[in-house]
Amino acid sequence: MPRVSAEYLAARRRHILAAAARRFVRDGFHQTSIQDVIDEAGLSPGAVYRYFRSKDEIILAISLEAVGAVQEVVREALETHRPLAELVADLPRAIAGLDHADDRMRLAVQAWGEALRNPDLARAMREGVEGVRAALRERVVMGQRDGDVAGRVDPDAAAQALLALVQGFILQRAWNPELPARFYGSGAGDVVAGLLSV
Repeated sequence: MPRVSAEYLAARRRHILAAAARRFVRDGFHQTSIQDVIDEAGLSPGAVYRYFRSKDEIILAISLEAVGAVQEVVREALETHRPLAELVADLPRAIAGLDHADDRMRLAVQAWGEALRNPDLARAMREGVEGVRAALRERVVMGQRDGDVAGRVDPDAAAQALLALVQGFILQRAWNPELPARFYGSGAGDVVAGLLSV
């Protein structure tokens, strides 16, 4: 029997997740069965079960992939050393620029709801979001060192609030795909820059 390469296995896993994501976006998590995912992927049941034992495992993988993409955007933004308000203003545009961004955002919102009933997904989502929150905290601390964030700011509390701005964009964009990322980002940047008070 021929040996299968790691690249082939990774590509097949991505193919299954992409098929599942299409079906979940169209029909929702609860209306989609594992058989629907198998049909959408155009594979045999054995081929899908080789990678995922259940629909919940697929939901978890898709959810963590979406969180990981957001975390990567935040990490890349951290490396620029731009002012924090400018970075926050650009995050929605960067998130909206991801492959299949609107589908990912709708899936993220579905996953947040699913996490309320699935403790394993909730735990994994908390761990994934913690990576984003930690990256934002790191940027606040960096800003304090660089002198563009006040020393009295609690980095943990600020990171939690910044995370809410990121999650807010994802939620609002899932509800309204016409929401311009630059529009939301401009408002978020102004809030972070303290421009709401005269």
